[in-house]
Amino acid sequence: MSQFPRSATELTLPPTPAAQPRKVLVVESNPAMAEIEVLVLANAGLEVISAPNAQHALTLARRWNPDLVVLELDLPDLPGANLCRQLRKRSPIPIIAVSLDGSPDAIGGVYAAGACDYLPKPLRSGELLDHIRVHLTAPLVA
Repeated sequence: MSQFPRSATELTLPPTPAAQPRKVLVVESNPAMAEIEVLVLANAGLEVISAPNAQHALTLARRWNPDLVVLELDLPDLPGANLCRQLRKRSPIPIIAVSLDGSPDAIGGVYAAGACDYLPKPLRSGELLDHIRVHLTAPLVA
């Protein structure tokens, strides 16, 4: 039996040193999916903001300094792997890539671009929260 929580209400993340909620940037072009992800993460006690495309995501990442990024790979203005590379150049924060394309080439490409994790779509709330919890509690490796 898994020791991970199965619902957003069971997830407890350690606070940051200033007791601020951890910040997650969701990059998702589908408005309905973005809204679901934001609601799930916010209900888990995270501070969440979303971007519908790569350009908006880069602007938000610069201004908001998230602790983690959930990155859809199929973006309208830039391939997700390219955005991942740009985000990785500015910060060692965890990047969790998500996609319907589960091909080995797509997954390998996003890991090569700097993602630390990959989840297939459709996302399951509990699994997403499990992965976020692991990456937000693990020490960052620069």
